[in-house]
Order: sequence, then C-alpha cells, then structure tokens
Amino acid sequence: MFSQVLVRQIECPKCGVKSDTWVQFHFGFCRVQDFEVGDKISWQEDGNGGEPGHRLVVTQGWGDGCPGCGGPYAPPPVCDPGQFDIFVEEDVITHAQWATGEFDYERDAHPDYSCQYILLDDYPPYMWPSLRHGKRAVK
Repeated sequence: MFSQVLVRQIECPKCGVKSDTWVQFHFGFCRVQDFEVGDKISWQEDGNGGEPGHRLVVTQGWGDGCPGCGGPYAPPPVCDPGQFDIFVEEDVITHAQWATGEFDYERDAHPDYSCQYILLDDYPPYMWPSLRHGKRAVK
C-alpha cells in the first residue's frame, strides 16, 4: 500500500503551469494516508516502508505529469513525467518536486526491501532558498 501527499501549486519546470497534484509514495506507515507538505509521517509496528529517525531522506513518488504540457521529462534514469522526489526531514515531509534525474533510486537507494529511499547529508543547494523553514538541514 501507499500513502499520498498533496503538493499544492507545484510549478512545472518545463512550461511554468502551476497545479495541485497528489503524489503516491511508500515511506512511513503506508496504509493510504493523506498528507500535505509539512505533515509528520507516522510509523507503526508493521506496514512501514523504510525506517524512522533519519535526519534527511529523499524517496521516490509517483503522480501525474503536468496538466499543461504533459512533462516535465527528466533525463535518464528517470524519463517519466510522473516521477517525483519527496524529501523527508526528521519524519516530516518538507518538499516534493518532479524528479530531476539527480537521484538514482535503483543505484543509490538505502538497502531496504520495503521501499526506495536515499539518505542525504543536506538538501541540494538549489533548494535552500525555497525551503519552507528557510534553512539548510545540516550545518
């Protein structure tokens, strides 16, 4: 099962159209829970994807392409306009974006049979100005 996060007014990097979109992901207690950016992920005895307590992770999400242009199309290994990167800092969803190809979940994911996520030391530098809390995760 999956959970989903509502990403409000995400701007397509290809055409600039803003839209609200639901993005499914498998991290945390995944029993069809609905979240928004800023919500804390819950964990239970079983039914979890991944593991709690990491400082910062990025996990794979799946949603729709842009309603304006059908894109964006990230370079390989992504190439799918419905793939997203979801950032989770101390179990709180902090950001979601269409996948850029920067993260290769097949190659770099934490070895976990239940989901694909990558442990990060910090957010990518291009994200620092736009983060809701206005600071880098790791100093």
